[in-house]
Amino acid sequence: MDRAEFMRQLERLLQGISPTEREEALQYYNSYFDDAGAENEQEVIRALGSPARVAENIKSGLFESGIVETRVETRQQSRVEESREKSTSKSGMPAWAIVLIVLACVCAAPVIVPVALGIIGTLFGVIVAWFAVIFGFGVAAVALFAVLVFLVVLGCMCFVVEPLVSVALMGGGLICGGLGVLFLMLTVAMAGIVTPAVFRGICWLFHPHKKAIA
Repeated sequence: MDRAEFMRQLERLLQGISPTEREEALQYYNSYFDDAGAENEQEVIRALGSPARVAENIKSGLFESGIVETRVETRQQSRVEESREKSTSKSGMPAWAIVLIVLACVCAAPVIVPVALGIIGTLFGVIVAWFAVIFGFGVAAVALFAVLVFLVVLGCMCFVVEPLVSVALMGGGLICGGLGVLFLMLTVAMAGIVTPAVFRGICWLFHPHKKAIA
């Protein structure tokens, strides 16, 4: 049974009283349903009982004597108490818990601060060392390419006088050039692939919702 059916049956059962009293009673219970809200409709129906019982109470003069109003007020008071309890439970941490947390942080500060600084210093050192290695590989690649050019030019100049020496110089230059290509590839891989992947991994660790999506 819903509200509409309840009110239809109640109106039909109140046909024996005067139109004024019937209208007042129907208006009263409609207001009661409105105050309770649509989500509490079934709860109101259970509390009021059957339409026949309500009609009997109205005809017996209980509506006028205030018994129904007392029931309504009691239910409204219980709802107020429930909302007050919910708001109290959501009010947050008690003051003593906050004080204990602050005291614990103050007492642990002499240990936490040095450890935190040590961790930060270590991470900073690792980052600096990593970029230093990348920079060193890049410098080595440039230097080896420079040696390649120098040895090839020198070998060409010595070719007429000392062919064997010229070939050895140009061969050494080509070896240096190959090593330069290797160091250049390492530099590009570390700077363009490994470093971004490491930073993406760090960001992924500090974003749990991304891990859940993955």
